[in-house]
Amino acid sequence: MTKFTYFILLFLLIISCGHNQLPVPLYYLSVTDWKVEGHDERFNLYEYNTGTSTDRFGNSNGAFYFDGTSASLGLSLNKKPHLNSPITISWWYSIIDDPLFKDSMDAGNMIALVDTVQAIGLQFGFRAPGYRTKGLDVWNWGGATILENQISKLNQWHHCVYVYDGHEHQFYLNGEPMEMSDIKPQKGNPDFLLLGNYPGGTQFFKGSLDELRIYERALSRNQILALLNMKKF
Repeated sequence: MTKFTYFILLFLLIISCGHNQLPVPLYYLSVTDWKVEGHDERFNLYEYNTGTSTDRFGNSNGAFYFDGTSASLGLSLNKKPHLNSPITISWWYSIIDDPLFKDSMDAGNMIALVDTVQAIGLQFGFRAPGYRTKGLDVWNWGGATILENQISKLNQWHHCVYVYDGHEHQFYLNGEPMEMSDIKPQKGNPDFLLLGNYPGGTQFFKGSLDELRIYERALSRNQILALLNMKKF
C-alpha cells in the first residue's frame, strides 16, 4: 500500500466517522429521573397520571406508560425548535392492543410539539380511518396530514424517526426509510411538548414511549441507524 493510498483511506475513515457521529440533541426525554438530559428544565415537566412500563432493554419502570384516557406528560420549551428548518425527532413506542377510536375522526397523540397561540405544530401518533390514513401518521396542527405509515406489530418496541431537511419530510421505521412528502411545513417555533395527548384535547395515546430526542438538524441515514442501535444515556 502506497503512502498516498494510506492517507486516502484514512481520510475516508475520518469522514465516515464524522458522518455517523450523533450531535447533542436539543432535548432528550427519558424516564430516568423524570428529567431532560443536559438541560436544567426539570421543574418545567408536567405529569398527569403518567405511569411506567418495561423498556426495550427489559428494565422495569424504564419507559413512560400512558393509559389512553387521562395520562400525559408535558414540557415547556425554553429552547424552541423551528418547524420550517431542518429538524429530526426520534422516539420509541410500544403498544399491546390495536388503537381504539371514539369515532372516525379520533386520534391517539404520541407526541405534540406545538404553540397553541400561534396555532402551529407537529403531531405524531395514530389516527382513525376518517382521516384516510394508514394509521401511524405525522400531521400539522389543525389536522393536515404530512406523512402516513402503517401501524407496526403489537407487543414490540419500534423506533420512529421524523426528518425534515428543509425541502422534504421523511419517516423512518426501525431504521428503514418509509414515506416521504414535500408538503410545506408550518412556520414558527413551538413552545410546548406534550406526550400522550395534545394540549386541551382528549385524543389520548395508549401505550409506552421512551427516549424522545429532538435535533435541530436533519440526521443522515447512518446517524438514524446509530440511534436505532444505541443504548440509553
